[in-house]
Amino acid sequence: MSNILIILAINFILFYRTLKYGYVSDDIPTFQNPPKFKNKCHKWFLWLIASYKWKPQYDHFLTLILHSFVGIFIYLGFGANQVSFWAALLFCCNPANNQGSVWISGRGYVLPPLLLLISLTMPFLAPFTLWAMGYFNLGFIAPFGLVGSNKAYLLTLMPFIWLFWAKKFKKDVKEKLTFEQAVEDKKFHFGKIILAIKTIGFYFTLGLIPFRITFYHSFINSCAGNDIMKRKAYSLKDKFFWIGLGILTFWIIYSLHKWDMISYGLWWFFIMIAPFSNLKRLQQEIACRYLYAPTIGLMISLSTLLINYPIALVIILTAYITKFNTIMRMYKDDYWLLDFSCCEDPMAWFAWHMKARKRFENGAYKEALNFWVLAKLINPKEFKLLFNISVMLRMLRKDKEAQEYFNLALQNIIPGQEEDLKPIIKDWREGRMRILT
Repeated sequence: MSNILIILAINFILFYRTLKYGYVSDDIPTFQNPPKFKNKCHKWFLWLIASYKWKPQYDHFLTLILHSFVGIFIYLGFGANQVSFWAALLFCCNPANNQGSVWISGRGYVLPPLLLLISLTMPFLAPFTLWAMGYFNLGFIAPFGLVGSNKAYLLTLMPFIWLFWAKKFKKDVKEKLTFEQAVEDKKFHFGKIILAIKTIGFYFTLGLIPFRITFYHSFINSCAGNDIMKRKAYSLKDKFFWIGLGILTFWIIYSLHKWDMISYGLWWFFIMIAPFSNLKRLQQEIACRYLYAPTIGLMISLSTLLINYPIALVIILTAYITKFNTIMRMYKDDYWLLDFSCCEDPMAWFAWHMKARKRFENGAYKEALNFWVLAKLINPKEFKLLFNISVMLRMLRKDKEAQEYFNLALQNIIPGQEEDLKPIIKDWREGRMRILT
C-alpha cells in the first residue's frame, strides 16, 4: 500500500501545476465545437475519452488521475515488486509520455494500456476491460502484449471482441486511408522496412533518453510528401536505423536464450509501437502520444536491468523529473506549445508552419510570412508552404513574387492530391485567397 501511495504522491506533486493550464492544439476546436450527446451517460463517456471538453481544470485533473492509475496498475500488474515499482515511477515521470500524461486530447492513447493493465492485474475483469479496449484502434493489437505473460490465456477472449468491434475498426481505418495517406503511403517496397526499423530505433531511444520533447518532430517528417524528405527517410545513413536494427537483433538473440522481464518488456514495446512504425502509415509520422503505451515495456526492461543498482535508477528518475519540469510549461496554452516546439526542434518545418498560422489568425501577416519562409528553408518543396507564401505575398500586393511562388507550388503538388486541390487553385487564380492548414 505504501508503494501505491508513493506513486500517487509523485504524480500529484509533478503534475499538480497542470490544473492551471489551458487547452492546446486539438483541445481547442473540440472545446469550441462540442459534440452532440444523447444523455448524461453519453456525455460522461465523451468526456472520459476526451471527445468532449468540460473545463480545463477538470479535464487536466482527469488526465492526472488516469495517468496515476496507469502507474499504479504497472506496479500491480507486473507483480507488485521492486521491479514493477521502479518501472511505475520511471514511467510516470518519463517526459516522452507528455502527450498522454499532460495533453488532454491524448487520452485515447492512455485508456487502452490502462485497460490492458487492469486485465493483467484483475483477470476476472478482463471480459469487460478487454472488450472496452476494443473501442480504440490500438486495442486491436495491444492484447498481444499479453503474450509471454502468465495471463496469455486471456487472448482467447479476443476473437469475440474483435468480431464485435470489427465494423467500427474498419470504418476508422478507411477514414485514415482516405484522409491521411499520400500515394507514397500506399506503396510497399524495401524502403518501408528501413523506415519501420528506423522509426522503432527513434522511439526506443526517445523512450529511454528523452532528448527531444516537442509536439512536432522533424524526424522523417513529410517522408511521403516530397523527394527531398523521401530520400532522407529511406536512407541507411541514420543512427536510428542501426539502433532499431540493433535492439531487434538483441531481443531475438536474448529471448531465444532467456525469457525474462527484460525480453518481455521489449516484446511489449515492439507490439505497442508496431501500428505506428510507418511500415503502413495511417497517421502522423512521429508523435510522442504513440510512445505512451510502448514506454511501459521499456521501463519494465530498464528497471529489471538496473534493479540491483538503485543509485542508477535514482539518477535516471531525477533526470526524467528535471526534464519534465522544463518541458511541461509548453502546455500552458497554444502560444507556449508552438514556441517550445520551435525551440526544442528548430528543424521541424511543421512547427514553424503552425506558428505562422497562429500569427495569420491574429492579423500579423508579415510575421506569418516570415515564419512560412523559415519553414520553406527547411522543407523547400512542401506544397502548402509555397502556396501559403504566395497567398501572403498577394495580400501584401507583391503580385510578381506571389505568382512565382504559386508556380513553384503547382510544381510540387503531392501526387494523388491533384483533384482535391483544384478548387483551391481555382480560387487563387480568381482572387479568393485562403490559407492551407
